[in-house]
Amino acid sequence: MAPSARRLRQKEAAWPRSMARYEQREKLGAGINGEVFKAWDTQDKLIVAIKRLSGSGNDGLIISGIPEVARESMCLSACRGIPSIVQHRRTYADAYQSENGDSFIVMDYVGRLNLRGYMQRRVTRRRRFSEAEVRRIMKQLLEGAKAMHGQGVLHLDIKPENVLLDDGTEDRKERPKKGAIEADVRGEVKGDRVVYKIGGFGMSQKKGPGKSLPEVTILTPYSAPELLLHSREYDDRVDTWGLGCIMADLLSGTGASMFDGESDIEIMAKVFGIVGTEGIKDWSGYSGLAADRKSKLPGDGGISRLRHKFPSRKLSSAGFEVLSGLLESNPEKRLTAAEALQKPWFGKQRRGFGSFFKSCMVGVLPEI
Repeated sequence: MAPSARRLRQKEAAWPRSMARYEQREKLGAGINGEVFKAWDTQDKLIVAIKRLSGSGNDGLIISGIPEVARESMCLSACRGIPSIVQHRRTYADAYQSENGDSFIVMDYVGRLNLRGYMQRRVTRRRRFSEAEVRRIMKQLLEGAKAMHGQGVLHLDIKPENVLLDDGTEDRKERPKKGAIEADVRGEVKGDRVVYKIGGFGMSQKKGPGKSLPEVTILTPYSAPELLLHSREYDDRVDTWGLGCIMADLLSGTGASMFDGESDIEIMAKVFGIVGTEGIKDWSGYSGLAADRKSKLPGDGGISRLRHKFPSRKLSSAGFEVLSGLLESNPEKRLTAAEALQKPWFGKQRRGFGSFFKSCMVGVLPEI
C-alpha cells in the first residue's frame, strides 16, 4: 500500500465509531477553527464535508469545547433552507466521549473552489469581473446575509475564503468521471449555473434578548471598523461591511484584499486611509472606545477616498451607492443587507428571496 494511502487509512481509523457511516476521502483544508474533510456518507449515499473541531487544541487548532461546538451548530441549523448558506446535516459533539475529545460537524459538500481561489484564477487569466458579474454575486450573498440575519445569526467572519462556489461539478459525485477533479483544481470549470454559498461559521454568534455579544478578538482585513477598535457594540452590519470588502475585491481585480495588513493596526490604517474617519467619529459609540484605540486613527484621514479608488469608469453611480453604503465606517449609517438589496443597482432584478432562487437567478461562471 502506498504511504499516502496508508496514512489516510490510519486517519480514517482514528474517527470515532459513531461516525462509521462516513468514508473519508481527502482533507480539503484547515484553519484555526478546524480542519475540513471530504467524505462519502454510506447511508445517505452522497458526498459530504466534515469539519473536525479540536477539543484539546492539537494540530494548531484552537480549543473547541462543547459550548463552542453547540454555538456553531446552532447557528448553522438556524440557517437551514437558505440557498446561499452551506447546509448543516448533523453534529457529533465530543464524538469520542472522552475528556477534551474532538467534535465533528457534517455539512453538505459544495465543492473545493472558494471565492478567493476563483478571484485569483481570474487574475491569472486576465479576466476581470464585469460590473454585471459583481452585481449577480453580491445579490446572492446579500440575499443569504439578509435571511441569516433574519434568523438572528451574525457570521462575524465574512471573507472570500468563506464563500464557496457550488457549480454542481463531477467532484460532488461518489465516482466522478476520470479527470474531473483534476480539471476542477486547475480551474477549467465550465459549469454555467453557480450558487455562491457562505460557510465558515466558526466565529458565528446567535443574537437573543438580553444576550451580550463577546468582543471579537480574531480580526481580519474584512473586520468592520468597530471590531478593529475593539468595541462590543456591534450588530449584523459587521457582516455587511465584510460583504462590502468582498465587493471591492471583486471590482479591483487584484485577487487580494483591499485592506490587507500584518496586524489589526495596519489594517485599521488602510481602512481609514480609504473610507476616512469622519463616519466613525460621528458614531454614537465612538466616545466609549478606549483612548489607546482612538489614538491609532490616522490624523489626516478625515475624508473618504473610496470614489477615487473606484471611479465612474470602473463602477456606476448606482453600484457605488451600494459599495459606499456597505463600506460606511459609521455602523449606524451602514447599509443592512435588506437595505442594500433595495437600492436601484438591484432594481431591475428586485424580487423576494423565495422567488429569486425559485427562478434560479444564479451567477454565471464563465469558462476560465
